[in-house]
Amino acid sequence: MHGAKWYEERQTGLGEQFIEEYQAGILRILAAPALYARIETARTRREIRRCPLNRFPYYLAYETRTDSILILAVAHARRRPNYWIRRR
Repeated sequence: MHGAKWYEERQTGLGEQFIEEYQAGILRILAAPALYARIETARTRREIRRCPLNRFPYYLAYETRTDSILILAVAHARRRPNYWIRRR
């Protein structure tokens, strides 16, 4: 994961903390998928939401489906907004 590598290069152990926060974000999504805000800029009928990561300026973009949840991106909250929108 690019973000984890970048943080690890800046400070030993920080990349691992990023991965831990990513995993915690997935657990939060699984516990309550409808809790997080829909991404309105998607202009689609797809149920796409964003779960912010704690401590890092990233969020998990995910799509809720009938029987599953698909992580679309681990996206930086301030750079290239919605670059991942066309992913399926």
